[in-house]
Amino acid sequence: MSKTVSEPRVVLLVPFSSKDPSRIKIWNHTHSWLKQTLNYPLYIGEHFPKDFSRYNLSLARNLAAQKAGDWDVAVIHDADTVINPKHIKAGVKTALETGAVTYPYTQRWELDFTGTKMLLENEHSDWQSHMTKHTRNQPLGGCIIVRRDLWELVRGFDTGFVGWGHEDGAFAIACEVLSGKKLRRITGNSLHLEHVFAPAKKPDNPIYQANKRRIKSYMESMVKTNARDLIRDLRQESLPTDKSAGIKWPKVNNGVAKMDQTVALILLADVTSVLEKYGCTYWLSDGTLLGAIRENGFIKHDDDLDLGVWAASFDKRVIHELISRFSCNINRLQGKPSDGMVITVGRAGIHLDMFFYYPIKNLEGTLKGNKTDIYSCLYSLVRPYNTSNKAKRYNCVFPNYKPLVRRDFLGDKFWVPKNAEAHLAAAYGLDWRKPKKDWVLFEDQENLKQQGIVDDMRADKLAIEKYLGIEPARKEDYK
Repeated sequence: MSKTVSEPRVVLLVPFSSKDPSRIKIWNHTHSWLKQTLNYPLYIGEHFPKDFSRYNLSLARNLAAQKAGDWDVAVIHDADTVINPKHIKAGVKTALETGAVTYPYTQRWELDFTGTKMLLENEHSDWQSHMTKHTRNQPLGGCIIVRRDLWELVRGFDTGFVGWGHEDGAFAIACEVLSGKKLRRITGNSLHLEHVFAPAKKPDNPIYQANKRRIKSYMESMVKTNARDLIRDLRQESLPTDKSAGIKWPKVNNGVAKMDQTVALILLADVTSVLEKYGCTYWLSDGTLLGAIRENGFIKHDDDLDLGVWAASFDKRVIHELISRFSCNINRLQGKPSDGMVITVGRAGIHLDMFFYYPIKNLEGTLKGNKTDIYSCLYSLVRPYNTSNKAKRYNCVFPNYKPLVRRDFLGDKFWVPKNAEAHLAAAYGLDWRKPKKDWVLFEDQENLKQQGIVDDMRADKLAIEKYLGIEPARKEDYK
């Protein structure tokens, strides 16, 4: 994760189970290259079914990942591929920072049998004259780099793909759809060495045909409104295969939680890592703070994330990086940068509210409170909600956020006010430790005071867009 203090553990995972001499020679060459160029521990995933036509490449990769134990980033490297180690290292850095599935190449080149033989016998021969550029669909195999949280979110490779064929495409789709992060590539080349063609990969083979039908299901699912549910269901179908091989995956939401808490934690880690990168002061606030203090996790009935951000420390580059590097969308812009701003970012169906805080002295006596108190704002649209340009403005007064302390939260560390209990009492009352499932924001939050009506919410939104230097949002971005 983004705030791991110790050096991240990077592992090489290679699926290899062949007894074919041509494949073994290629693997020996690739293995030697990896040992010479990358200082990562290497784990081989093996699968030897009784009927080798039922060999499962996905399962071999998943077994290698389990064999590797506790790791942070995995380089899933095929036994017949050679890639510049500099590009792999750059891919590891990108995957670690962004959490997106990463491919350390943009072009794939293929050696024919003659060129492969020449390379294996003499690296100084003219083997490069036998290279052909891959010109079909964008390749997605050979070398794939993935961070641990994404690996567990998608539950590795779908073992419903038997033999070879389309498992890489399904993995890429699952990573993008479930995390909401676009795949990333490192500019460079990969080289595939030729070997005996696997019978199960022939286009007319029934096993390969079944894989084609399965990838079609993935491709059809990814464009539907309930894509995440459909992709999860597809992966769920193959989990018995993993289980029978002794692979255990972390539990996912059991349907009680209103939001996917695994995806929420990834978004929270991403946003806070960027805030910290640019020196912005933030802390867990509102419902997220309540969950962290009272339950040491997310509240089961919560449906979003909340952060407090000290307005004076904010750097607008945060928003640009969240959009460009972390595939976040801007879902809401309210208030003014100088007073009462709220920015909501979203990804993969999860929303995160950044409530900006200001010193109480800016209120010019409109609220009673100590000079050290701070405030943020909430806005309640005036009916009709779907077309309203007006909103009631509420000021929310809290004790000072200083000092902040690190708190362990679901395997990571985030900033919270040292006086977190006072913050929670201000918002939820002295009995904040008692869960209230029927709690209603504008009726039950205790520190709200209405400050009148904002007549032109759209003008405020445009002012924030200008301040941030981002393109005006499309209407569909605010759905």
